This record gives sequence, structure tokens and C-alpha cells, in this order.
Amino acid sequence: MKYLYSVKIVCFCLTLALTSQCLLSSVQAQALEAPPQLDEATRQLLENSLSVNELDQEIKRITDQQNVAQTKYTQLEQNLVQQEKLLSQARHQADSVLVSYYTGERDDFWALFLSTGSLSGMIAFYDYYRMIIDHDQLLLSDYQEQYTQLTQQKNELYATATELGEISTNLSNQRTRVATLQQSIHQSLATSSDPEIARQLMNEMNEYWKNIGLYEVKKYFKAIALSMQQFPDYLKSQPGAIQISGTHYTISIDEQQLNQFLHVQGQLPESFQFKFAQNQLSVHGKEGNLDLDITGHYEIVNQPQNAIQFYVDKLVFNGLQLPDTTCRMLENEFDLGFYPQQIISYLKATSVTTEPQLMKIQLELSLH
Repeated sequence: MKYLYSVKIVCFCLTLALTSQCLLSSVQAQALEAPPQLDEATRQLLENSLSVNELDQEIKRITDQQNVAQTKYTQLEQNLVQQEKLLSQARHQADSVLVSYYTGERDDFWALFLSTGSLSGMIAFYDYYRMIIDHDQLLLSDYQEQYTQLTQQKNELYATATELGEISTNLSNQRTRVATLQQSIHQSLATSSDPEIARQLMNEMNEYWKNIGLYEVKKYFKAIALSMQQFPDYLKSQPGAIQISGTHYTISIDEQQLNQFLHVQGQLPESFQFKFAQNQLSVHGKEGNLDLDITGHYEIVNQPQNAIQFYVDKLVFNGLQLPDTTCRMLENEFDLGFYPQQIISYLKATSVTTEPQLMKIQLELSLH
């Protein structure tokens, strides 16, 4: 009887453990696959946790950038010291040359030249005098070159120092953001009815994003970026897409055209739909466990070349908004803009506007 009673207890414990695990897995699956059903407190907790991990990655990128800039700064300082020594030597030699001209020492050579008394002597003396003048010019040119190099290195050193200052400020700001979010997470866990499940949810979400979500998001961004390289050719093939009025050109793109192009050229799923709104382009797509919302806008940029560049204003993954640093990272990794000069080499974009269902780009002739 005792043996049977013990078996029943063990069976009951196993059943309870399996049930608890199933409930936990169900909650985790709900968080990963259907985030809109999460309550606001849980959603905010997961979003903060995801942001902390993304900001940690940004801090690592900034730290690496800081190390590179610091190494460059140190090397420039060393080069500057060496360059100042070379300049000092060149200045001393150049001063000697200028003094000799100022005091008339070079004029004495002409008197000697005229007193040589023979043609062969004059020719030999002239060759010698020419060597002196060439040497003088070499010393003066060397001084000018050293001075130019020193000025350039000082400017570069100043620019690197400024860059280091900006990097340091950015790093401090991101660390402050992380600290604030971590404090919010700790407070949420402290008031949670089940902190352990909440921690499990955060770990599951972060692992899912790191191992699957980020890869999938990058895959779609890459598809869009590759497609945009072909977009100018696509526009040229569309009747009425490019309108000409004197030296001014207007490109009109409706969202149906853009969707058709990206679904065919970029092989994006039909579930991914691009929509124009007032000064805004939004993308919504859902495939499998991934639910993605991108909101951004187009701007004209002129450096390093004239382009219509897309900027990501908001990125929401499975109902959780990612920090702006993730948006900037994706912008830097994938070029989502396109270039008017690929349509016609002498065109320059001057403005871009979006309104419901339509984007318009104004261009003008640029012969520069």
C-alpha cells in the first residue's frame, strides 16, 4: 500500500510538472507568435528587455568605434610631433635661403659670373649657379610641403578629437538609456505575480530575436535594398512614370506599382504591403511567426551623391518596438534609397513628397 501510495504521489507530481511546463510553453508561444494578445504590462516588459539587448549591441559597436578612433588619434599625435620636427628643420633651411637673398649674397654670384673673363668659365659658373638656385627652390618647396602636411594633420587631429567627443557622448547616452530600462525591468519584475515566468518570457523573446528574428528582418531589408538597385530601370520602363516640363522632371509612383515591383523583383511575400501616407511610407508583413511593421520617410541627400534616401523611423517586431539604434544599424547596413542619375545621368532630385497612395519626386537638370 505504501508503495502504491508513493507511485500515485510521483505520478501526480509528474503530471503537475508537465502541466506547468505546458502552460509556460503556451504563454511563451503566445508572446512570440501572437504578441498583440499580451497584456500591456507584459508587452512593455518584453519591449524593454529587447531594447536593453539591442542597446547593449549598440554600446559594443560604439566602443569598437571609439577604440578605432582613439588608436587613430594616438597615431596622429605621434605623426604630428615628427612632422613638427621635420618642419622645424625645413624652416631653418628655408630661412637661410631667404636671408641669403635678402642680404644680397646671391647677387654677388652675378658679379663673379661677369668677371670670369672667358666663355667656358662663364658656362661652368652658370651651371654652378643654377645648381645653387635649384637647391634653394628645393628647400623652399620642401618647407612648403612640410607646412601643408602639418596643417592637414592638425585638421585631421582636430576632426578625430571631435569625433571622439561625439562618440563618448553617444556612449554615455546609450548607457544611461540602458540603466533606465534596466531599472524599469527590475520594477516590473518586483511587482509581477510570477517573476520567474516573466524572466523566462524575456529570455525566450531575446533568444528568438537574436537567433531568428534579426536574421529574418535583415533578410527582408536585404531583399528591398537589392530591389531598389533595379528601381531606376523599372521606372524608365513604366509609361507615364516620368514626366518632362522644360528642364524639370517629375516621377510619380503609386503604391500599387511599388508593391508589384518589390513582390516580383525582390520576391517579397504578398503579405508584405507597402503603403504611402502623408510624408510617410509604411510596411506591414506577416509570415509564419514573424510580424513586422516598418515606418519611415524619404529625404533628399546630396552627400556623397544626390539620392532619395529612406530613413526608418519606427520598427516593430512581433508587436514590440525596437530602439532607434536598431533602425540606424539597419539603415547603415542596407541602402534602401535610389539614385536619380541612374535614370538619367544629368538629373538631380530636388524634392520628394508622399501622400496617400502616391509618391512624387521632383528633379532638374544638373550639368555640374
